[in-house]
Amino acid sequence: MSGPDITSGAGAAPEQVEPTHKPFSWLHTETGGRSARFIERVLDVSGGVNTCLELVHSTDLALHARTWGDGDVPALGRVDKERLLRLAIAATGMLSDLAHEEVQWINDQPRKQAREGGGA
Repeated sequence: MSGPDITSGAGAAPEQVEPTHKPFSWLHTETGGRSARFIERVLDVSGGVNTCLELVHSTDLALHARTWGDGDVPALGRVDKERLLRLAIAATGMLSDLAHEEVQWINDQPRKQAREGGGA
């Protein structure tokens, strides 16, 4: 399915344009391997979970302050607060699963090497 090229003038031949978006990575090299990719995931997910929990905590503090007559406005409504808590639960569960997979992979390496070395 093709349509008109809205980035060029009407009737102009489409040009090859290099996209400006480049995938982001915390790593400065491509040679990090499996463990580096895992650490990068942990960094991303834990930062997101931290933000979720800070927003929920800020909301709870504001709601508590209102009981003292303070005019603090909560950052989140009740539904958004619950959604962020659920996201934090799901994200930490995912990290736990990924960590278990990494531990299993690490633990399997000596057996794999023994099989490869024993069969030679």
